[in-house]
Amino acid sequence: SVNFLGGALRMLFPFTMGMLLSRHFKPIKVRGAFWICSAVLLVLFTVPYIEGTSPISWNGLYEAFCIIVIFPILVWVGASGNTTDKRSTQICKFLGDISFPLYIVHYPFMYLFYAWLIKNQLFTFTETWQVALGVYFWNILLAYIVLKVYDEPVRKWLAARFLSKKSK
Repeated sequence: SVNFLGGALRMLFPFTMGMLLSRHFKPIKVRGAFWICSAVLLVLFTVPYIEGTSPISWNGLYEAFCIIVIFPILVWVGASGNTTDKRSTQICKFLGDISFPLYIVHYPFMYLFYAWLIKNQLFTFTETWQVALGVYFWNILLAYIVLKVYDEPVRKWLAARFLSKKSK
């Protein structure tokens, strides 16, 4: 029950914050928002596990800070930016298009990768970077396939089925 409650809170807060941001969004002018947000995410994601469990988990505190404070700010900054060249526009469109399929497909592969690490007693980056890179690119490729084969056709079908009724 603790995991269910924790999972529900982890999902409800970002969803609620996303709804709040989408309804009350006031953009600011941010030059290079995509690259700024990318750099901040890279730094945040490279922070290793933070030891400490008594009286609080420092790693949990770090994750909560990221989810409650940093990620909403990054969404706001990212949504405030405009792309200024063709390459940035293409990159942003591609990443936006695969974001939902990637969110769906990465989870089982992440746990398969973890199981492989534990089974083979591999604990350092130098021992695993090749496989980690393969898993990374596999997930992007699979997300793109899911986007083209499932996500876009289903969205098109749903739009034709339900949005056309509103206009009649």
